[in-house]
Order: sequence, then structure tokens, then C-alpha cells
Amino acid sequence: MIDDPPPSSCTPSPCTKVCSIDRHTGWCLGCFRTGEEIGAWPMLDTAGRRALLDRLAERRRRAAAS
Repeated sequence: MIDDPPPSSCTPSPCTKVCSIDRHTGWCLGCFRTGEEIGAWPMLDTAGRRALLDRLAERRRRAAAS
């Protein structure tokens, strides 16, 4: 069986280098992740990272609509 490449080489981090947590939502103003999600990113597998990226896209849409 061929090993999958490490997740870090498959899915780039959503970090935008704008690291400031919104007190109301708990989301980073740059990437829309929570502190917990930011900390967990290195341990997530590819499927976990893709699922999180989907949630972040929804958060961005909601933030843009408000």
C-alpha cells in the first residue's frame, strides 16, 4: 500500500497572517478559525482539513452577509 503524503503537503493552511480573534464570534479575523481550530490544524488529516475549510467558507459568507 502506498502511503498518503502528509496533510501539510496536500492542504495549505488557511492562515492569512492576520491573527486577531474577534471577541464576539471567537473567530480569527483573518482565517475565520477558532483558537482551538488553529491549534488542531497540524494534527488534522486531509479529510479533516477539507471539512474545516468548508466550515470556514460558510463563516466567511455569513460574515459578509452581516
